[in-house]
Amino acid sequence: MSGPADEKKPQPETTPGGSVIRRYPNATWAPPRIGVTDESTAGFAEAREAVYKRFFGEALHVSHEVFPLIPHVDVFQYRDCAEDESGVYTLVTSGMSDLEMQVPAGIEVPRRVELIFYCTGPNPQYVETMRFLAHFPHDQKTWIGEGHTIPNGNPPAPLWDSDVLDTVLLLSPIVKRDRALPGELVLGGQPVEFLWMVPLTTPECNLKLAEGLDAILDLFGEHRHPYVFNPKRQGYV
Repeated sequence: MSGPADEKKPQPETTPGGSVIRRYPNATWAPPRIGVTDESTAGFAEAREAVYKRFFGEALHVSHEVFPLIPHVDVFQYRDCAEDESGVYTLVTSGMSDLEMQVPAGIEVPRRVELIFYCTGPNPQYVETMRFLAHFPHDQKTWIGEGHTIPNGNPPAPLWDSDVLDTVLLLSPIVKRDRALPGELVLGGQPVEFLWMVPLTTPECNLKLAEGLDAILDLFGEHRHPYVFNPKRQGYV
């Protein structure tokens, strides 16, 4: 006779490439938390802004979150601060790292993160998507990290002004300067990691799921994928 202790623990759903699939059927309407964060985060915003100013210069604009959500997520916009580039905007979230993400025991990944994105113009839709993704792990009581892909709905719908880009891949920043940010921004005793938002097509995402992250990175290398977002980019697969 067997009891609960004898039952095997359900194994997570995985792809052929070894990626764990986490499904969030309520992701589009999960109720956000409303209120204020506790006093332990006092000074976090000022610390982030000081580091951002040192790295990126003066903000061209700050998109403030209107509603009192937890965490409070603003999006800072900077211009012409990327390496050897002009006419490039850098968008960075500020507030996602106020709270630690709920990372399962035994997984050693950063618990505090912010998002970064490079574009040729600060489209309000980019800001909206960044804010949604910044709230996502907190609203869903989960975590996000490098190599994760997040489709824009189920089935995924095109992002922004693209016809084919419908999924976001998260990577470490490719800009050398921005890779140094975790060494400068430490909140609650933890370095804050930055995740670069990279839009993908469904076939590209499927390649990553089937063959692993290295396959999509190799594909980017073959096509000299630019770090600055191009809404007219077509798929590489």
